[in-house]
Amino acid sequence: MYPLLWLVHRRVRKAAELHGIVQKHLDHQRDVLPEKSVAELEAGLAAFQAAYRHGGTSKDALKAAVQQMEDVAHKWLKPYPFASYRENFESFLGTAVLVFAFKTFFATPMEIPTGSAQPTFYGITADDLRDRPDVPIPTGLRRFWEKWAKGTTYYEVIAKADGELRGITQPTKQLGVGNLGFGKKIDVVVGDVSYPVAWVPESPQLHLKLYNPMTRQPYKASFKAGEPIIRCRVRSGDRLFVERLTYNFRKPRRGEYFVFQSTGMPEAVTPGTHYIKRLIAFGGEKVRIGDDRHVYINGRRLETTDPGFEKVYAFDPARTPADSVFSGHVNGTVYQRALAEAMAASAPAGMDASQRARWATDEASRMAFVTSYFPDGQTEYTVRANCMLGFGDNTMSSSDGRHWGDVPREKIIGKSWMVMWPFTDRWGW
Repeated sequence: MYPLLWLVHRRVRKAAELHGIVQKHLDHQRDVLPEKSVAELEAGLAAFQAAYRHGGTSKDALKAAVQQMEDVAHKWLKPYPFASYRENFESFLGTAVLVFAFKTFFATPMEIPTGSAQPTFYGITADDLRDRPDVPIPTGLRRFWEKWAKGTTYYEVIAKADGELRGITQPTKQLGVGNLGFGKKIDVVVGDVSYPVAWVPESPQLHLKLYNPMTRQPYKASFKAGEPIIRCRVRSGDRLFVERLTYNFRKPRRGEYFVFQSTGMPEAVTPGTHYIKRLIAFGGEKVRIGDDRHVYINGRRLETTDPGFEKVYAFDPARTPADSVFSGHVNGTVYQRALAEAMAASAPAGMDASQRARWATDEASRMAFVTSYFPDGQTEYTVRANCMLGFGDNTMSSSDGRHWGDVPREKIIGKSWMVMWPFTDRWGW
């Protein structure tokens, strides 16, 4: 009967709340109050509980019972100094404990800074708009909405005079003092003029579309007055929740995205951060990446029918592996061949065909460390006991188990749960 009363009548809920507050204060002061005070308070609480839990209590009778409970509490309980501050601090502390407990035991927020998981989870991406005057740069409320709802920031810098791109300065703090601060700014130097750019993304050279990440050469070297030096759209990486509860009750499953701490890992892994990878193999399993861009576990080829790999292996084998496109998984041989092909198209100007091919091959060979554990289609790697092997979906641009091997089970903190921001088509489970 009482649960229904509590659900239907607001006055019953308020009475129950008062009962809880008085009971809490009595419990806090029980060891400092005289026995008579404790007895009077306990009797008052019992009578008050009987009144608001009884379905036959009228509205006026319940109001009188509330007043009587308040009188008993004021008479026998000791007042607290600075009571309002105490209540506010208690509420704040309770909220902080709940947030900390949720973050520690249930879900931890994580930012995807790089593109190693694309196109499943996106890191920071950028579009060069210098040759796309049809795309407007939003202003006012539209710009605010794009930034805070969609995670999209626009940058535009117009040349004031003719000049050559001489470089950019090292990023400095936008706001803050000492080691505390947020936001960074740079200066882009063209000719004799420096152009300040505020709130720059993580890698300004790459994300402001100034330099080609492969050739390390400018996309555009010279500018005339009135031309855009920078005109780009930068999208923030996905922020997601890492669910920490499931793996306490069951083992991770092949094909799931898992998150692990990098502290104490090999030097190839950036320390003090988190990585997210798709689970490929468990301890004791023998792994090989074939020239067909499929992973073989103990001789069995992973297919689109394996849970978690439906999109990873749904690629066209006739197409060269590409960045941020599902292309299976590549070993060292396939990786360097595809990278050389991509780099040949962006070689420095002034080279003939043979020079471009030789330059691209040399540059690609320098990236051999990316697939050091799987240099070719025949090399087999055995995952250590109590460890797991993980790869990124963006096989042409992912630092993963092909480079630094397996991950100890104790480093794994949870599995991907949902993208919480930005609020775009990728938001959700």
